[in-house]
Amino acid sequence: MDPVELSPKRESDRVEIELREKILTLEIDPGLAISEASLINRYHWGRTPLREAFQRLAEQSLLQIIPRHGVVITPLSVFEFFEVMEAMAMVIGPAASLACKYLTEKEIIQLQQSITQSELATSSSDFITIAAQDYKFHRILAIATRNRYLSRHLLHLHQVATRFNLASWKRDANAEFSLKEHNKILESLQSRDEELVQSVMLEHIENARKRVMGTFQS
Repeated sequence: MDPVELSPKRESDRVEIELREKILTLEIDPGLAISEASLINRYHWGRTPLREAFQRLAEQSLLQIIPRHGVVITPLSVFEFFEVMEAMAMVIGPAASLACKYLTEKEIIQLQQSITQSELATSSSDFITIAAQDYKFHRILAIATRNRYLSRHLLHLHQVATRFNLASWKRDANAEFSLKEHNKILESLQSRDEELVQSVMLEHIENARKRVMGTFQS
């Protein structure tokens, strides 16, 4: 699950990508306190690249650097998820409209391929792959806005939401509703109906909010 646009050029970029993936896929538990020494010994990362990765991932809200105490993987908080989805709902409509306007045929094919990969993963309950494809689907749409500031903001929100979605799918052992909604989004994009795309996307975000909130409150 690699949200970085370009291939890593620095050692710290590689460490950031690998550590981010371990956080987003819940390989490293939310709320866990981690030490530089343990990560260096386990994954053979350099100390300086790891510290640089810590700083960037803290800016992405995936971990917290606590002075004189160390580093903690950001816990899965219902309140944080509510704020993320609230922020998402405020920007996703206009963003979807822009994506509908600028989306290329190549990107439409990429969206379809992402859905296909998700459907294949569903048969084996491979929720990590589903989460990776879910992020990829929304990343394609974020990039399709052709607005680097908006796409960066959307990608940040989707990164934070990824862990919540994955935890919810694992707990419910079901991601089919999200896949059906992705198909619906794709159909609306192919129609090039900007109002319909906005409506369908907002419905998707609201349904995701309800599903995850329901899972964590049950």
